[in-house]
Amino acid sequence: METIVDFLEREQRTFAELALTPVDSLVLSSLVYFNFDAAGVVERQSSREVLLHDVVALTPHDALTASSWLEDAELTGRFVHAVMASRRLRDVRVTFFVNEYARAIEKQFSAAAFLLPRAVRGADAVYLAFRGTDGTLAGWKEDFNLTFKNVIPSQAAALQYLSGVGSALAGPLVLGGHSKGGNLAQYAALTCDDSLFERIGAVYDHDGPSFFDDPSPRASSEVFLRKLHKTVPSSSVFGLMLERRGDYAIVASDAPPFLSHSPFTWMVAGADFAYAEKLTRGSATFDRSLDEWLHSVDAGKRELFIDTVYELLMSTEASTWSEFQENLPKNIATIARHGAGLDSELRGFLLRTFAQGVGILTSSTARSILPDPPKRLPSSSEG
Repeated sequence: METIVDFLEREQRTFAELALTPVDSLVLSSLVYFNFDAAGVVERQSSREVLLHDVVALTPHDALTASSWLEDAELTGRFVHAVMASRRLRDVRVTFFVNEYARAIEKQFSAAAFLLPRAVRGADAVYLAFRGTDGTLAGWKEDFNLTFKNVIPSQAAALQYLSGVGSALAGPLVLGGHSKGGNLAQYAALTCDDSLFERIGAVYDHDGPSFFDDPSPRASSEVFLRKLHKTVPSSSVFGLMLERRGDYAIVASDAPPFLSHSPFTWMVAGADFAYAEKLTRGSATFDRSLDEWLHSVDAGKRELFIDTVYELLMSTEASTWSEFQENLPKNIATIARHGAGLDSELRGFLLRTFAQGVGILTSSTARSILPDPPKRLPSSSEG
């Protein structure tokens, strides 16, 4: 079975010869993780258009893939070379790149517009790609804020980005993203004005978390559901967070939970994904457990739990997960020291909440493994 890297190496038809596919969407959602600042030819918040090929050719590949999941992925080298050699991507241009990080308000937002020649029904199209979570602790914190905030800063930025770029560029629009980027693509499409929404041909959410409450009545409309294409790997964890609908497509992946979040583990068949009939048992169990835990704790307690854990992580003065792991023993000791200094009531709340989550997960796991109890046999008096 092939990966999206194999697809890039094999598929050399132009968009005029083969219109935009779901696999292309995941490729573009992966490209937005590129460190375009390192290229030197892409200007932030500029309408200047730069060939994607030139970006890759003129930038050291280790700098281009730094500070994201691409940095350590096994297939990254092949992926970058395939992008540069691709006839399909040869005329794709990059514009309106933005990259915003604000630790104080727990915001991590990045997006880029890819101009695709004749990609949608033979017309030039604009693919707005929203970046998922990077390696910063603030970026991950913003993800968890979805469990108790109606709107996170990146969602507001995504709507503003769609409105600005949509007014500056003509033609059909396609929105997409991987991980949190998929959530941002959905949010922007759900909350934009009607004239922009009519121009959106499709919204691709690749393993992105959903919403505690729908941000707009549009979420249940038939026209939005026709445009929405949500895909999750068969052992998904992140893409099932807060998901209440069951109309997502399941992509085959032989990677274990958490690792299957990487786009390079998703299987491809021809010009589309290779689909699976159902989620793995572990994925379904974890999803059920997380949903049960989230609904067993009210929003205020979820906020307190997440904020306190984040503050403990911040006490280490690490700003990224890689920095945290570099001095792991020291950082764990720092967290333990600050944790011991918490108010006894707050410390007790953290321990109880954590234990409750572990208990729910353990119970759900046991239910999924143990056989159903035997049905009671009728007694002789019952005949």
